[in-house]
Amino acid sequence: MKKLIVIVALIGIVFTLNAQDRIAVGLKAGFNSTKIKISDFTSSDNLDDIKNNAKSGFLFGAYGKVRLIGSLSFQPELYYAKKTSELKAYYNGGFDVSQNDFHTWDIPLLANLQLLDLSVIKVYGVAGPVASFIAKTKTDIPELDEYKKANWTFQAGAGVQIWRLTADVRYEWGLSDISDLADYNIGQKTDVLTFSVGYRLFGL
Repeated sequence: MKKLIVIVALIGIVFTLNAQDRIAVGLKAGFNSTKIKISDFTSSDNLDDIKNNAKSGFLFGAYGKVRLIGSLSFQPELYYAKKTSELKAYYNGGFDVSQNDFHTWDIPLLANLQLLDLSVIKVYGVAGPVASFIAKTKTDIPELDEYKKANWTFQAGAGVQIWRLTADVRYEWGLSDISDLADYNIGQKTDVLTFSVGYRLFGL
């Protein structure tokens, strides 16, 4: 949480030091579809296999935008997200089904490149790393509910801006293993598809 506060404070300083015509601040909300990519799995006496299915979740928060040069801008964001996936654990001829809920604070640090300007409609692309901090987790299989508190992902996508409104779709790849299981050798990385809409409060 201390790291989160420091990062948010730095973002605030950047906004303060820049001129009004070079920055923007807005709110955003959306939906996501999350699948946990299983890797490095080794079967044990109690666990034969694990499979995961994507489920839907949501997000809401805020974004900023700082114009750097030409059509290139820096776009930091902060949002709260619920990411849900369904996990099936197979063992001894049977299986357990668990719904895994991840509540996270996500901080994308994105490059925003305007690709097309049609006056009324602007088309842009975004890409960059995301710092993700777990607020809480919930699973129906308690022995698998062990996750690292922070991890890194990478987002890339595209969107459109109409007046004060934006809408974009992004794909997010997990860069680091989120699991912290002492009893099982399971690698887990998040794959997230996100659709969000934003409303610019002021600036740019």
